[in-house]
Amino acid sequence: MTLPLPIPDPRARRRLEIGLALLADGQPAEAADAIRAAIEIDPGEVEIHYALGQALEAAGGDAAAAYRAALELDPDDRMGAAVRLALIGAAPVPPQLPEAHVRTLFDQYAPRFDTALVQALRYRGPELLRQAVDRAVPQGSLDILDLGCGTGLAGIAFADRHRRLDGIDLSPGMILQAMARRLYDRLEPGEIVASLAEWPERYDLALAADVAVYIGDLAPLFAATRRVLRPGGLFALTLEAQDGADGTGWRLGDHHRYQHSAAYLRDAAATAGFVVVDLESAWTRTENKMPLPGWVAVLRAA
Repeated sequence: MTLPLPIPDPRARRRLEIGLALLADGQPAEAADAIRAAIEIDPGEVEIHYALGQALEAAGGDAAAAYRAALELDPDDRMGAAVRLALIGAAPVPPQLPEAHVRTLFDQYAPRFDTALVQALRYRGPELLRQAVDRAVPQGSLDILDLGCGTGLAGIAFADRHRRLDGIDLSPGMILQAMARRLYDRLEPGEIVASLAEWPERYDLALAADVAVYIGDLAPLFAATRRVLRPGGLFALTLEAQDGADGTGWRLGDHHRYQHSAAYLRDAAATAGFVVVDLESAWTRTENKMPLPGWVAVLRAA
């Protein structure tokens, strides 16, 4: 994925655009030549080096140096160069995506998020969570914390089940979209685990729709969520399923999303003090018009 970051020099921008068009047209070698011309004009722009890495990767060449150059220019890693390095085997797989990468992606995505996700990708994570929670707790109003609340789609799905509804999201742009819905009692921008470390409220239910796909090692998320749940409280989340029925852990997929096995999910839940109430195989969205295998899980704080 290439995120559009500002490139002041119009000549460099034009050559980059030509390179990206060639790459999209299936001509990665020609794309790499055009992008190298952009680097000669403006060697200090992160996006150009990242795009060169993409072109070289598609052409079957050595992309590591280009991704490392992007990472050196932007250690916060808004483009996700560390992720690409891991996927080509040139660096260890990170336990989660870089915060700056996720924040930049969703800040830019926020104004068109609902249309793109629900209509184009047939996203149905919040609806599946609502069905799973209703099976576990058929009646009653709940104090709910929406982790990675995004634009508030889960808030809509649980609009008639909440007594209190709070939300956290890494992206300020997404928080602004959620605020416009006027569904939440409290909305806070921030990284989930860090935010929950000093979070004062306690809840009957925590939701994480399409959050675990950006995290490989779920232990910190599970421990932080367990801390803010009341005894017997529920944690409902969606995940993408790891390829292969015998998978025992988690892996990073090519689309910068993590996949988890059922065995890993059960172990991580038990370690954090949860009991698995419900674990259902289900797809929450499509990729290239094909459903992505996933999980809908409901955990209870022991």
